[in-house]
Amino acid sequence: MKTKPFHLALPHLIAVAVFLIITLIYFAPAAFEGKDLVQGDITNAKATGVDIREHFKATGEHVFWSNTMFGGMPANYTAMPPTTNVFRVFGEIFTLGLPKSHLGQFFLALLGFYIFLLALNCKPWLSMIGAIAYAFASYNLIIIGAGHMNKGLVMATMAPILGGIILCYRKKFLWGGLITLIFTGLNILWGHQQITYYLILTIVILALVYLYYAFKEKQLKHFVLSSAVLLVLAGLAVLPALGFLIPSADYAKESMRGGAVLQTDTEGKKESSGLEIDYAFAWSYGKAETMTLLIPNFYGGSSHYALGTDSECYKKLRSTGQARQFCRAAPTYWGAQPFTSGPVYAGAIICFLFVLGLFIVKGPEKWWLLLATVLAILMSWGHNFMAFNEFLFNHLPLYNKFRVPSMSLVIASLAMAALGILAVKELLDHRKDAQFAQTYFKPLYLSFAIVGGLSLIIALFGSSMFDFSGNSDANFPAWLVEALKADRQQLLRSDAWRSFLYILLAFALIWFFIKKPFKEIYVILGLGLLITLDLWTVDKRFLNHSDFVPKQKAKEILPSEADLQILQDKDPNYRVLNLTTSTFNDARTSYFHKSIGGYSGAKLRRYQDIIDYHFSKGINTNVLNMLNTRYIILPSQEQQGKTVVQRNSQALGNAWFVEKITWVDGPNAEIVALNDFNPAKEVFIDKAWQHLLPNSSTLEQTTDSSAYIRLSDYRSPGNLFYESNNPQAQLAVFSEVYYKTWQVFIDDERVPLLRVNYILRGLEIPAGQHIIEFKCVDEVYERSAALSKWSSVIVGLLILGFTGFAGFKTIKKSTKRKSE
Repeated sequence: MKTKPFHLALPHLIAVAVFLIITLIYFAPAAFEGKDLVQGDITNAKATGVDIREHFKATGEHVFWSNTMFGGMPANYTAMPPTTNVFRVFGEIFTLGLPKSHLGQFFLALLGFYIFLLALNCKPWLSMIGAIAYAFASYNLIIIGAGHMNKGLVMATMAPILGGIILCYRKKFLWGGLITLIFTGLNILWGHQQITYYLILTIVILALVYLYYAFKEKQLKHFVLSSAVLLVLAGLAVLPALGFLIPSADYAKESMRGGAVLQTDTEGKKESSGLEIDYAFAWSYGKAETMTLLIPNFYGGSSHYALGTDSECYKKLRSTGQARQFCRAAPTYWGAQPFTSGPVYAGAIICFLFVLGLFIVKGPEKWWLLLATVLAILMSWGHNFMAFNEFLFNHLPLYNKFRVPSMSLVIASLAMAALGILAVKELLDHRKDAQFAQTYFKPLYLSFAIVGGLSLIIALFGSSMFDFSGNSDANFPAWLVEALKADRQQLLRSDAWRSFLYILLAFALIWFFIKKPFKEIYVILGLGLLITLDLWTVDKRFLNHSDFVPKQKAKEILPSEADLQILQDKDPNYRVLNLTTSTFNDARTSYFHKSIGGYSGAKLRRYQDIIDYHFSKGINTNVLNMLNTRYIILPSQEQQGKTVVQRNSQALGNAWFVEKITWVDGPNAEIVALNDFNPAKEVFIDKAWQHLLPNSSTLEQTTDSSAYIRLSDYRSPGNLFYESNNPQAQLAVFSEVYYKTWQVFIDDERVPLLRVNYILRGLEIPAGQHIIEFKCVDEVYERSAALSKWSSVIVGLLILGFTGFAGFKTIKKSTKRKSE
């Protein structure tokens, strides 16, 4: 009897259909009602590089510089021109062409974990339940609400990559290699280096555990061969992304992640080859906060949690008329992080099954999943466990390039779900054993005692174990703080009981199955229903249908009255400082103006230094003026919630001649000098540039009254023209940020460009009338884009060939098995 390809694929087609239905139901407003989410990160992304996209739309020309934020920055992390990458096609295939900002990434999380569990020899039905358990872990939904699209997509590729690696170590090179190659390519394409870094750490743990077992079982030759194959696959996956990776790596050296420019800051902090440790560890999970994996509202849920009319806060505020408004987004979170959109909740039942898996699962999978979970939790504690994490920060390669340690819990969520499902697989596989009950009752009781008992203790005594004080409490009167604490206690208590109930139900189901085994499908469906209810109902607290708005409203970014007032200026070539928002963590202003602020975790290192030294502790007007800040948006002193626009008459314009050059010894002296000088008359230059101005021994000269320099043609963000006229050679300063990709030409002849005043461009201009052209040319990108193009052709052909061969082999093998 022959097995048709359709019959082989049927269980997986059913799984895909189920995943699609689940996705469409949860995101029904987006799927069926034409609605969308207002996602903060995506809103920021729209503002990031908006001038680049508008120029491309109008002219078809790509540029490598954006002037909309932080005084101007390279396009590497804003709107880099796309390169040819064959994995884009696979991205569309594996997300079914669904919008990647929500439906697509959620579907991929389901599909990816399903593939992972199949690689671990789980049957399709059990793999489907595991996929639901992983995809509905709260963090996956919370980041969708926040608009962290690339992070979510890269997270969704982690599980299938691990599955492909395991298949290769199990000598299933064809399918293992294909899965590893395709999903590693997608991981790199969608580009979230921090998630990829955590994945690499997990792979290292996995490989070390497999190495131990290979040594133990005398299979070192196969281990070395498999590892070599995987390294080749990783190399192939990287090749089509070189057009992005090489320019990004080149830019990273100049960004915040490239180490300090200044030897020490004013407080004498040590140098770092990456981020400063205080900045990197700002979002550290508290040690006790790890309990949110089991009890979602252990630390109050979120910094803007919806409280009901039965809450203490609502009762206290009812008489003031502010109850509904305050309780719609109450600051119930009281954990160690500055603020949070929600907890990392793995699921009460998953935690229970995870502990059960520690007792009953055998082999390498248990150990690498356990070790990965422990490492992820320890890393998530950040500054709350400095003895461990400071060592990692200073010694683990590249670790100091990343911030937000709590993000490492994405690995814990994956590993806990996997080991929990493997525990169920273990029970199902051995249900016919003669000693089934005797073998598995004891670990079941122990697991229930540990996880269920912990939930019960918190439910009964949690209110007296903590003080429930939050970081934001100082902003509220004492009577409201007491109400908040009471609500936090109730949130903890109710969720602890909730977790205990779900654990009890799962325990009871498994207990009856061990007592008298029945059909495995009933166990799978029963646990699947409980896990889905558990996670679905928690997820709805943080992302539900009320968060969706009409698509047009979600897309639009409307100008404020202040924006409209500023936009009346017929000369658009100025900068704006917005003090009504978090200036350096919000990109909205950049959507309408060339902004001093913006939003980027990888801004230029030197610009971050300017923020730290000249903006964070008070505004240095000298720096504002040299950046051509013509408008400042301020909160109104007369009308609460209103803004006013103040014109800065001291803004120096696009360029000017200076009369005095002061050479300084290094970047430290240069940035400090900006505290007290007249930027219209004087300029500071690091002595390292002195070789480019050999005739500058005369440091002072008077500017002729007839001299001028002005911006004559803003052809594009990456191509600027100036006109100058001066009876003498003189140094001009431009209110534009210096970066190495800028080339400058005087009358079509290229000349050297200087960096002055720590971040600006300077140029010595000969006497007479001249046309000066600035052009941003990223030669690194142009070379690497060609590599991407040809690599994509080669890798694409390899994938097609191996996919056909793997499919043929699978059908042939199945047909042979049936005929026997």
